Amino acid sequence: MHLDQYLIFIDHSNAIPATIDYNMNDQWIRERFRRRPWIDLYLSQQLENSFWKENSIKYAYDNLTLPVYLIGGLYDAYRDSPLRIYEKTRKNSPKIKVTIGPFVHAMPENVNRHPGPSYDGKAEMVRWFSHWLNDDQKDSEIIKEPDITLFIRTSLTTGHYRDEMEWPIVRQKIRRMCMSKDHKLIEQKPLMTNLNENKVSNNVNILEYRPWIGFEAGTWLGGLTGDQRPFDKDSLIYDSEQIKQAIEIIGVVNVSLQVSATVRLAHWIVRLEDVDPNGQVALITTGAINGAQRQTPPAYLKPNCRYTITFPLRFTTWTFLIGHRIRIAVSNAMFPTYWPSPFPMNTSLFFSSSATFIDLPVLPVLPSSTPPAFTQKQVSPTDTLPEMFSGAKPRVYKTYETNTKTTVNFERISYELLPNNYFMSALQTFNLSCSHQNPSDVHWSGHAQQTYVFDVHGYRSIDDVPIRNGAQELYPNIDLSTRRYFILSTQSDVRSDREYFYVNFKRQLFRSNSSMNKPSEEFIFTAKHKRLFQ
Repeated sequence: MHLDQYLIFIDHSNAIPATIDYNMNDQWIRERFRRRPWIDLYLSQQLENSFWKENSIKYAYDNLTLPVYLIGGLYDAYRDSPLRIYEKTRKNSPKIKVTIGPFVHAMPENVNRHPGPSYDGKAEMVRWFSHWLNDDQKDSEIIKEPDITLFIRTSLTTGHYRDEMEWPIVRQKIRRMCMSKDHKLIEQKPLMTNLNENKVSNNVNILEYRPWIGFEAGTWLGGLTGDQRPFDKDSLIYDSEQIKQAIEIIGVVNVSLQVSATVRLAHWIVRLEDVDPNGQVALITTGAINGAQRQTPPAYLKPNCRYTITFPLRFTTWTFLIGHRIRIAVSNAMFPTYWPSPFPMNTSLFFSSSATFIDLPVLPVLPSSTPPAFTQKQVSPTDTLPEMFSGAKPRVYKTYETNTKTTVNFERISYELLPNNYFMSALQTFNLSCSHQNPSDVHWSGHAQQTYVFDVHGYRSIDDVPIRNGAQELYPNIDLSTRRYFILSTQSDVRSDREYFYVNFKRQLFRSNSSMNKPSEEFIFTAKHKRLFQ
């Protein structure tokens, strides 16, 4: 399970009155303000069932018969989706085109947000829609271009774009690498056989569960991450020899682990990393499995019983350069990305070439070639509007650790001049904490607040609006007693123990004629959900 700022954002946004008039009538109160929070809906649907099947393309690939242009980001949590959809639907669609670049969860033209080189995504959209929506464009170049364009990384921020003629790529070869008790990662040659592979291996590494570790890998499965050494010191790590010839991988790394746990529920997280000659460690991709979800239907583990579990890491591209090392890191936690499993424990990793290994999707390193033309088209300065009507303070992520608890904190503040002379400021925060002594004691709390001020006249840009010094919510420094305004506040709280999740939720509306101590409207929601293999 994963919770972050999106949950407070969406449960707050669902209650914002509709523009232009922001009418707060009985229908809005009934349908929007008193709406059940999404987090409670999700916690009521913890297992795969009709709720998920009715709302996922995974169960309806045959329904996709239109031409589709799919864009994915190597720093986006949804990086697997474009090529998976392509594989499953290309026979049904007249054309599916896929581009995966060094993007976060944003369009390619948002060049200042991406770790690697981007391009004019809007110009590419115009090319695509011009072909499919204009009758006189049926012979346009875009329909003749290869379906697949990928950014092949040589580091976290560098690389090159390249077209691929097919997916899966036929020249791909699987290179199997096995973990060993002495923390080495050893390539298994194609003709190697293990005479003892049918015997039970007693070569084992034991890992103490630390539910609070993992901030270095990010707060969700997207974004640029830094040096992984602090995370690795609390994980089991396995390194290859220094690379003598560059290795390029494109695709999904598959993992097999033979494991056991001293309790009935454990998660296993595997990270593929690059260790440079100076010792710095870059995170390439990750994958995880909830031990109960190793089978369908899910079932708890039998303590101290061995299982061979298999799962994929997320789609990636990477080039391991000469002198670097390939590293596999194994942990049972990656906080705050994954909600911790609830029991103190140790886990064991057993070593056998037939059960504990990774399969790398390796391709021959090609000589440099001319990148696809559209990836070189940059956003024109004349197409970029100055940020005249919106502003923000930088997003802040912090982690605080004591001897008993680790807490991750997020804060974002933004403000806008809206049409019809409205001013809006927004505050969004969340805190996620985990006990060191009791892994089931996890607490997520989110807060969102927006202030809308009407009749804010005479300002040509957001910089002209005076902001009240020291006001966290960035109220405009103008006399609110003479203007119509409203404040919408949302607070959401999720806690867990070994058996249950607890939800406490509150929305409040403050209008011009109400006191901040007494809201005009208030909606309070509480619920309790049994943990189902979580």
